[in-house]
Amino acid sequence: MALSDESLVSAAEVARLADVGRAAVSNWRRRHPDFPQPVDSSEANPRFKRGEVEQWLREQGKLSAPDPVEAVWRALEAGRGDAEMSQLVAHVIAHLHGSGTASELGGHVRGLLDQVPDGERAELAEELFRRYFERSHRADVVTAPELAALMIELAGTLESVLDPACGGGAVLREAAARGARDLAGQELSEPLARLARARVEANAAPQATVRVTAGDSLRADAFGDLRADAVVCDPPFGYRDWGYEDLGVDPRWEYGFPVKNEPELAWLQHCLFHTRPGGTVVMLAPAGVASRRSGKVIRQAMVRRGVVRAVIALPPGLLRHTGIPVHLWVLRASEGDSAEPILLVDAGDAKPSRRGSVDWSALRATVLEPWQEFSDTGEVETIPGRQATVEPIDFLDEDVDLTPARHLPVPVTEVDAASLDSARKQLDAAVERLPGQLPRVRDSGAAWTRPSATIGDLVRAGAVLFRQQTGRVELTDEPGAGGRLVLTGRDLAAGTGPSMRADEERTGDLMELRAGDVVVPTLVAGDRRPTAEVVTETGLLLGPNVQLLRVDPERVDAEFLAGHLRAARAGRSGGVTASGVHRLDVRRVEVPVVEIDEQRRLGERFRVLRAFERELRSAADRGVELARRYTDGLAEGVIEPDYE
Repeated sequence: MALSDESLVSAAEVARLADVGRAAVSNWRRRHPDFPQPVDSSEANPRFKRGEVEQWLREQGKLSAPDPVEAVWRALEAGRGDAEMSQLVAHVIAHLHGSGTASELGGHVRGLLDQVPDGERAELAEELFRRYFERSHRADVVTAPELAALMIELAGTLESVLDPACGGGAVLREAAARGARDLAGQELSEPLARLARARVEANAAPQATVRVTAGDSLRADAFGDLRADAVVCDPPFGYRDWGYEDLGVDPRWEYGFPVKNEPELAWLQHCLFHTRPGGTVVMLAPAGVASRRSGKVIRQAMVRRGVVRAVIALPPGLLRHTGIPVHLWVLRASEGDSAEPILLVDAGDAKPSRRGSVDWSALRATVLEPWQEFSDTGEVETIPGRQATVEPIDFLDEDVDLTPARHLPVPVTEVDAASLDSARKQLDAAVERLPGQLPRVRDSGAAWTRPSATIGDLVRAGAVLFRQQTGRVELTDEPGAGGRLVLTGRDLAAGTGPSMRADEERTGDLMELRAGDVVVPTLVAGDRRPTAEVVTETGLLLGPNVQLLRVDPERVDAEFLAGHLRAARAGRSGGVTASGVHRLDVRRVEVPVVEIDEQRRLGERFRVLRAFERELRSAADRGVELARRYTDGLAEGVIEPDYE
């Protein structure tokens, strides 16, 4: 279906065009008789002609100039379903790279695309592709470009490449960019296959052949006669309806018929079937494929016949859409039955701080350096816990477990007795200091009988300013990222310093924290005690899921307020989310009404107690770590007890 030039926009979309709130659009409609009239009679969700709205906003000087991605996306998005949107994005990608006629695109979209400089077209195409999958919540079918590049590098220099589960085409796109001339892919979803084809064609050389088709690769193989230089694949995980009931007799099962719960072993054999003798298979698979007893027979046959070249354990949290650990399998299509050593690499130490956020530069070095050495010499320098070559016979036991961690030498624990003794003395000193930090107290005779006020009352009285970050905030924790540090609710709840940074272009939208501000996370778990902190440094920005209380120091003491917020009674001022986490609204918390001098005296005691709690936790953490180091050292025999 072609995209109409007369696309419609809602009031919310008008607000986004002008970068204002929706209430402003309602005011414009009431105050300006020349504001465009809606094309329908619905007051609940009126829709307007985009061209008329943009013209009015331009005349009023209110039209925000969005970046090209935002402008094109808005033009495509209005009133389009998911399947149609995928087709339109495919047409846009083709048009940007000069391989499409753009007959399906309206004049408004073509005009926007024609304004994009040649040097920015590839980036715009990829950003539109990324946004489509973010909006459709289909991260599971998108291979990260860095992972696709790593897989292609493992496969080597290639002329022909097949990806039988090509998803959005990331692997084939990378192969095309590296010079492959014969590119074939199959994808179950027709809209996704269309998008993949557009991406690959846009990056392939003019003389390259690109064949991407829709269909079920295991049940309806579209490339039965193809034998590629390499088959590189990131197949769906755990998809048990892969054709077990229908494919019992099939020439692809050269190493054994996979049981129903081993679809990945079906994919591995499908990939090998389509690889020329001596060619390479690189496939991503859940870590369990290397060890599940149900796949033992097939793994054994592959090892005996010299098919398995390498198994590489990637760090947990590598994939954005799932936390399951994964391996890269590198196979060689059989040229005979000679079994050679197998490379094992464990890159688990590169575990990201959060799912999907990986230091790809470090990971590539950890994987590719031993692979290159192994490819050149057939062996690698053994690094305990990291890499080694293992003879096939060592795998052929009762389990045929190919998990790298099971076969790599265990790293020798490095423990220095002098450093342990120094750490022990520091811990002793810290523990000795703790009792003196608790303030002396006496029985008051009764609980508070003074009047109280909610923090909301203090806000209305002007004694406290309340703020929360509303709207989406683009944050990153990528190494070397610019932008200012942002304090988030997660940072407060975990008791760690801020680790996320704001997009430098959006920094102006975030409120700067000051020394003396009280910050409290919105969500409270565990014992329902909020984590209230008084800010001591400047320069941080207010991030998501944080409630800010900025006090008038002549009327409210910050430490006094924070102390009452940390008390158990404060945690009862909130509701419970569906996951059982408590959502706290600090404005409902009650605090006693006392004179400012008494607030300051009590606030100082609250501050001392908070410092005591922090040091106690620090001492506990150091004690646990020290005990573990002692245990490891004694177990390894690198230290021994001093009985004197």
